[in-house]
Amino acid sequence: MQQFNYHCHTSFKNVFDGRNTIDEMISAAKSRGINTLGISNHYIYHPSFARLPKTSAMFFADNQQLISLFAEFFAAIDTAAARHGIKILKGLEVDFFPSANWRKEFEKAINILKPDYTIGATHFIRNNDESFLCNIYHLKKLPANITKADKRSLLRNYWQNVRLSIESGYFDFIAHPDYCCQFNLCTSDEWRDTKFKIIDALSATKTACEVNTGGLRRIGRPYPDWWIVKELIYKDVPLLISDDAHFTKDVGSYFTEVETKLTELGCKNRFKF
Repeated sequence: MQQFNYHCHTSFKNVFDGRNTIDEMISAAKSRGINTLGISNHYIYHPSFARLPKTSAMFFADNQQLISLFAEFFAAIDTAAARHGIKILKGLEVDFFPSANWRKEFEKAINILKPDYTIGATHFIRNNDESFLCNIYHLKKLPANITKADKRSLLRNYWQNVRLSIESGYFDFIAHPDYCCQFNLCTSDEWRDTKFKIIDALSATKTACEVNTGGLRRIGRPYPDWWIVKELIYKDVPLLISDDAHFTKDVGSYFTEVETKLTELGCKNRFKF
């Protein structure tokens, strides 16, 4: 079984959405046979948040504030790691946006923070110029004047965002590319070609993709869906298992089941630092 996990979340200063401390997550990992733990809280920055309703403490319109927070957080990880006997890596789960300004600010953050690795993620729908953003968790708060056509355009941009994050070259691996499907979005066959574009982008760039067991906990199948995993294996895309744990109880969850399935599917190309 895979004995590392590079995607989990912790609490820190009432900002991040993990529910347990760094020490608690490390202890849970050790107790479940994980010998390398990557802690990867959300890096979510965009200047448009300054003009939008505040829906989460994790959403930062000021990149310098977010960099300063992560500098403190990374120092806290180093301090906690010294108390435990397993390897600890410092990562960022990054909500990618394609605009030049966002890229400039993200590159600044990477140069300052120097994380051990970065995970590419898309949790938002957006319009073309990124003046409007909505986290998928908060779709009920969409403005009343958003039409079905508008929503469809926003969802097309979600998938474009996933593809562009892969093609950016910024990320060591991609998180839950079909994350939006847990909200019953883009689940019909009409979106299948769109999803194949994601598969093709991962294949063309040889970018690794996680098999996220959080989907098994929430909707009974991983992110991405098993049919996508099969295609990724066929295309020889590197895969790894992630638990995306926000609670200690979820650390290492479903790793055995996913390992068994990957073996059945003939997966040979596995990602590891």
